[in-house]
Amino acid sequence: MNYLNANWQAPANVTALTTTRFLGTSHYPFDKNNLALHVGDNEQNVLNNRETLKQDLQIPSSPEWLEQTHSTDCVVVEECKNRLADASITRRPNTVLTIMTADCLPIVLCNTDGTEIAAIHAGWRGLVNGIIEETLKKMYTQPSNLLAWIAPAICQQCYETGAEVKDNFIKHFPFTHTCFKKTGSHLYANLPQMAELILNHHGIHSIYQSNECTHEAKYAYNGEYKYYSYRRAQRTGRIATLIWFQ
Repeated sequence: MNYLNANWQAPANVTALTTTRFLGTSHYPFDKNNLALHVGDNEQNVLNNRETLKQDLQIPSSPEWLEQTHSTDCVVVEECKNRLADASITRRPNTVLTIMTADCLPIVLCNTDGTEIAAIHAGWRGLVNGIIEETLKKMYTQPSNLLAWIAPAICQQCYETGAEVKDNFIKHFPFTHTCFKKTGSHLYANLPQMAELILNHHGIHSIYQSNECTHEAKYAYNGEYKYYSYRRAQRTGRIATLIWFQ
């Protein structure tokens, strides 16, 4: 299967999903369904993959591709032409928000009315520096009326990190201390859990985890990796997490 549908209780008019690397025209090391133009892949192959994505899913409009830089910048796409950002919001039907990742956290939000959505790219820097907070500031919906889906990302047992990461999180979000574990001299961080706790902290309690690890998840029938992982191979493609409403 080339897509993972969001496992959340969103309104019926909201669609959210994440692509896999299963089918596409890109070649090694980007094989096969790379959707990123900035990683060194053949441009035409990427454009072919993007066109196939639109056709397969019958997407109502061209996705809003962001130029992600691990910032805390968020744009409302119908109000601003700038796409140099790491989060986007729309209140316009049939507008497709998109986040590209290869281990970082994709987070999508929607309100209970199905009239406002957001997509967030959160690496550890974006998460600790406030990308969630900056997004919530620009949304009309109160957090208590939002749902969140945390799409495939690297899991804790695969995400070894340094003490500076833990120190930064404890400084800004003391309650995230439970998201770190030490095995011998190695420190591991649980980014999906940290995101959930931060969302909880801001009043969002309907949170759904994909529980899919981009670093280790494989197809059972052929043993191939399902997603791209920067930790597994730095020269690699990107999956996309998309959300829109009708």
